[in-house]
Amino acid sequence: MQEQPKEIFNLQIGGEVGKYNSLPVEYLIEIAKNLQNFLQTLARVNVSDGSTIDLNNFKLELTGFQKGSAVPQFVFTPRRRLTLDADIDNQRLLVRQKFDEVVEASSKGDFAKVRQLYPDAYRRNEVVDGLYNFVNSFGNSPVSVVDLDAKKGKDKITPLYRIRPFGKEVRDRLITTVIESRDLETVEEISLRRVVTTYRGGARVKTKTVEEYSDKQAAISLAPDQILSHTHTYRLISPLRCLLEKEDDYYVLTCELLDLVGTGLSIEEAQQSFAEEFEFIYKRYNALSDKELTQRLQSIKTILNALIKQVDIHAHA
Repeated sequence: MQEQPKEIFNLQIGGEVGKYNSLPVEYLIEIAKNLQNFLQTLARVNVSDGSTIDLNNFKLELTGFQKGSAVPQFVFTPRRRLTLDADIDNQRLLVRQKFDEVVEASSKGDFAKVRQLYPDAYRRNEVVDGLYNFVNSFGNSPVSVVDLDAKKGKDKITPLYRIRPFGKEVRDRLITTVIESRDLETVEEISLRRVVTTYRGGARVKTKTVEEYSDKQAAISLAPDQILSHTHTYRLISPLRCLLEKEDDYYVLTCELLDLVGTGLSIEEAQQSFAEEFEFIYKRYNALSDKELTQRLQSIKTILNALIKQVDIHAHA
């Protein structure tokens, strides 16, 4: 997918609404309101708790309307609210990336990707609600996210991807009901794992979880010292702290340090999914120069290269 400037959102609207190369005011207001609400939701659930966020920095302003075609252009407001420790440009870049990922995935009907991007119910519920309101605010009009390339006084319109509405039944399947506890209470929970460890020549090859016991559903802290993909073993200089949780029928393995998530119907599937994601970002980030990565991704690239002590290729690979 072609990348357009992070500050700009160009929406090409066709059908009956846009056939006169203009838009009714109430229609434009509804689109702008739902787009802004969705972007602020993405900012709220994606920007790290470690940095200050002001949602006013994710408000939108209308800056143009493409002549000869119904293409309103929105940008993040230039009326910035400065905070003590926040990089507003990087925050906006992150939100733009998440916007493209989620909207494009939903336009292809790839709702499994939406679940993968937001495996935890709290964030996914907010994102799905915002996404549903935004993509369904166009009615039956065909809408695309486009790029405008100004050449010789004329703007060339390049479609990036379509925006497609989806039904309430899809929305309901993506949302998980979260029941809040009425009373604040302290509960002691016990969680145990039974594992099988394989050794070769006195060296540990792998550790496999074969059964888990819990008096209640619990999160387990894991710290593997090597990551095993289908083709490689990534030996680490120190254990990598991860969190294993159970959500509905899925296991979710998360490493906040590397912004990595693996999911599966079993613990082993979640570990394999996590290993595949680990291998993908290691190869992908090292294939790109630092100029092609955000500051956050540059940091993850540095951590990965410092963390991996040795990479072994499997004999069957």
